[in-house]
Amino acid sequence: MKKGFVSWALALALVFSLGLLAPGTARADMHHHGMMHHGGPIAFYLMNQDRLGLTPDQVKKLSTLKMDFMKTMIMEKARIHVLHMETMALMMHHRIDVSKAKSNMDAILNHKRAIMHAYLTMISGAHRVLTADQFATAKKLWRQMMMMHHGMMMPHPMAHHPGM
Repeated sequence: MKKGFVSWALALALVFSLGLLAPGTARADMHHHGMMHHGGPIAFYLMNQDRLGLTPDQVKKLSTLKMDFMKTMIMEKARIHVLHMETMALMMHHRIDVSKAKSNMDAILNHKRAIMHAYLTMISGAHRVLTADQFATAKKLWRQMMMMHHGMMMPHPMAHHPGM
């Protein structure tokens, strides 16, 4: 009896330590500051649409990209949550159906992958909507915001990050 409990507790600790089943980790896995959860940089572009000189058509395209991503993320996170609950229920049994639990974990990873791919598609689409000048202005505004946010007088270390 004690051996079964120890095995169950170790399995549960391993699952949580790897973050495989925590329902909110898809967002945290990709971006710890919540950018993905709020639609990536699109929210920033829309918030600064006057400074960037976005046209009504660009605003509509960016909003559509964000909405499409958000719908995908919501649905995939719901599927992840259901699989998480099912897997936790499986792990509460004395004899764990390891095959089913592994299958659920694989499905969770597939749903997380779908979210990550949708995020990439959204960001890529958003960057295609902006002109080169608008993108350069957005990078400049982002750096200024980060400097103000961190209270720095010197450029933020991420200002020269190849991703920005």
